[in-house]
Amino acid sequence: MNYAIIEGTTVKNTGTIQQLFPSTLFPATGPNTDFLTANNVVELVENLNYSVPTQKLSTVDAYVDSGKAYTVKVESTTTDEQTELTNKKWIEIREIRNQILKETDWRASTDLTLSDDWKNYRQALRDVPTQSDPFNITWPSSPS
Repeated sequence: MNYAIIEGTTVKNTGTIQQLFPSTLFPATGPNTDFLTANNVVELVENLNYSVPTQKLSTVDAYVDSGKAYTVKVESTTTDEQTELTNKKWIEIREIRNQILKETDWRASTDLTLSDDWKNYRQALRDVPTQSDPFNITWPSSPS
């Protein structure tokens, strides 16, 4: 885990607690809250939730916001970026779908009779790319 030493609204330094305080011995659980507060140390936020494809996570110089230090920022994606991300996701979805179909191909061999449940399931897999949002796919359940 990384930390930041802050001064007001400025990040003065970042690193592990051992890098920031190399001459200080800490218990295995790490520094306590009193030590962190006395030394203006906060945890460094290096990951945030964001919504693909309309947002992206960008690495930025460390900054302070509402008493926390960050090295990332959520930004809006451009229309071109959204299109590219969506197209890549559709490729990924099709690859997953194709692999599932491939794993069930043996059920459709000429010497087996494919049940209606399996026919419907395989058709539902083929229909997956007709869904509107590749980031929110509803996968069909395989027959038992």
